[in-house]
Amino acid sequence: MERIDLNMDIRIEAFYGEEREGYHVQPLLKRIWAVQLDMLKEVDALCRRYRINYYGWYGTLLGAVRHHGFIPWDDDLDLAMLRDDYERFRYHIKTELPEGWEIVEHEPTLTCLFNTKNIRLDQDFLARSHGCPFKAGIDIFCLDRVPQDPIEEQVQLNLCWMVYILCLNWDLPEDDEQWADKSKWDHLKDIEEFSGYHFDRQHPIKEQLYFLGDRIAAMYWDVEADTMTNVPWLHSDPHYRIPRSLFDRVIKVPFEDTMLPILEDYDLLCRLSYGDDYMTPIKECTHDYLKKQVEYLRDHFKTRGEKFPEVFDMTFE
Repeated sequence: MERIDLNMDIRIEAFYGEEREGYHVQPLLKRIWAVQLDMLKEVDALCRRYRINYYGWYGTLLGAVRHHGFIPWDDDLDLAMLRDDYERFRYHIKTELPEGWEIVEHEPTLTCLFNTKNIRLDQDFLARSHGCPFKAGIDIFCLDRVPQDPIEEQVQLNLCWMVYILCLNWDLPEDDEQWADKSKWDHLKDIEEFSGYHFDRQHPIKEQLYFLGDRIAAMYWDVEADTMTNVPWLHSDPHYRIPRSLFDRVIKVPFEDTMLPILEDYDLLCRLSYGDDYMTPIKECTHDYLKKQVEYLRDHFKTRGEKFPEVFDMTFE
């Protein structure tokens, strides 16, 4: 990493800590938010250019309707697209990716966009990222059609789940307890037997798992269907079904310093994900990628015998 000029003026008033909903939002988190909002505006511009529809989803949807912005203790941004929009978005973003951005596809039906591949301390990057040296990103989930036949649905869900779980765990070492009963290679053979798909052992398996899982989720892309879902999510929660008609009614609501498209019947979505009392805040966050980055940078400065800059620090409860 390059050395940073610690006299650089990145102590901007907009990034002072503040209290929201009885929670102290730390300056670093506000910098992360600022980067993500910049990214959202880039995504929005591309989507408007190609008439691609997207919607605030999961925690971002909840933040929009409950806080008119980020949930005070959340550190990521979630969007969703229907399959046809999702496919077109992936095509265009790969050819028009803003400089320095990274696309990560490590789970079926999920595309992650990051503003950088690595932590960066160079002045140019810090100047355009609000003084934030860390990776910040947007998760974009794909929504697919649920087949009308319950038997077809169950076959699809079971097969997609097999692929999804193996894809998530593939990088674990072979002596991990995950593989105590059956090796990952045996799981791979099971998938080949059930799906008829052959994995090329000479090429990265995880990439092939991602591809196969995504294709399984998209199996009913062109059939009539009354409901939509994120297929891996539906396997875990059989009630996670969104009426197709809801996507015909979209509104825009304030989200921090911009406007975010959401489904007009957001109440149904929030109840599906967070229960009937979704307007009552529960202070928790399950993400740890920001914590890992902060710890990594602390160690980086420590090994160089330098003081860790306060503007890059954050406490995690």
